[in-house]
Amino acid sequence: MILKSGEEKRRQDEATIEEFECDKHSEESLKGKGNLFLTTQRLILERTLEGKTVTAFEFPLKAVSRVSLKGLLRKAISLEVPLSEVSSKEIDFSSKKGLAHLTIRANDPKGCVSEIAYRSGSSSTSRLGG
Repeated sequence: MILKSGEEKRRQDEATIEEFECDKHSEESLKGKGNLFLTTQRLILERTLEGKTVTAFEFPLKAVSRVSLKGLLRKAISLEVPLSEVSSKEIDFSSKKGLAHLTIRANDPKGCVSEIAYRSGSSSTSRLGG
């Protein structure tokens, strides 16, 4: 992960993308394990493929329209972000409309949700179920 000017790393966690859905279509290539980074400006998911670290996707935290905790026992991060704000080497979202719905399992989902809510200006909510 390369930090941008004025950006600081806030959290790093092993994570599993359980859901990456847009227009009721699941983006299977973006699901799976990786390293989640939260900076003062972005959420980034990196993976290691064939010995190289690659960015699976990233988006600015200010673009997050909703963030919450999901689940009863095993909590997960639930996010909504406009597709046009998501940058990915695997899929070009730049001209897409609508929202991406993500469910991310991490070691400290509550801490991640709090950080994302603070940095994005979104309200953080806990939601049961799912």
